[in-house]
Amino acid sequence: MTADTLAIAHGPGLHRGISRTGYLSLDAFGSGRLEWMNVSPLYFKYMLSQPAEETAALSLGTALHAAVLEPDVFARQYVLEPLHVAPDNAKPRATKAYRDAVADITQGGFIVLRQETFDTVKAMAAAVLAHPAAAGLLAKAPERELTMIWNRDGRICRGRADMLGDGVLGDIKTTRSLKDFSPWTVTKYGYHRQAAHYVDGLAQLDHPIEHVMFIAVEASRPYDCGVFALEPASLSFGHIENDRLFLKLEECERTGEWPGQFPIVTSASVSDAAIATMDDEAVA
Repeated sequence: MTADTLAIAHGPGLHRGISRTGYLSLDAFGSGRLEWMNVSPLYFKYMLSQPAEETAALSLGTALHAAVLEPDVFARQYVLEPLHVAPDNAKPRATKAYRDAVADITQGGFIVLRQETFDTVKAMAAAVLAHPAAAGLLAKAPERELTMIWNRDGRICRGRADMLGDGVLGDIKTTRSLKDFSPWTVTKYGYHRQAAHYVDGLAQLDHPIEHVMFIAVEASRPYDCGVFALEPASLSFGHIENDRLFLKLEECERTGEWPGQFPIVTSASVSDAAIATMDDEAVA
């Protein structure tokens, strides 16, 4: 029995050795579903019916996780695109030889990275490993890519801890701007809600967390990197928001009603900035 099926067979617990693909295939409630619900119940119901798609940003993040957290997996699964099959063509990726070669590699279970993506991932991983605080966090949280399964009020939930140690939960994030990571990126992508979801699960699995840490690294040169400790108040806010979202989900399931973002008449107005501009012009 594989690690992937063991996770389902054994139910709640911390499961090691489960592939990312196996994790994503688990029929359980992850933090991504909370973010759908945070948009609207209508969006949540719609997304449940859609096939999972990995964007370029997600692909980059997945490769970075492997390069930093599981370098043996990165070396074993990720390969450079086969540009050599059409060396004299100005656009080798447009050739049949290139497409056929990529298809053959993919069918063999490998993940093909474009040259520029491969170089970016390697540079980002090097930046993380060279950062003193990031290296310290990696040492304090030696467990890698752990799958968590737990039960929340009869609902099977899942999470995947990038790094886990004694009272420490770590997560690697890519970002466009390191200076905007806190508070804007954390707020925009609901990282505090994701952290709270994981902390709840780990508490149920007798692994209490005292510190949630993020390693954030820019996805463009010079690949600046920083380590951020999630403030307790922000984590508490994540717990509160998650409780609200789960209650809303239960209500939708009970009533069969899945409203959108604006179910009632809402006022429309111009922005405060526009009004301020008009006031300035009037004074002038």
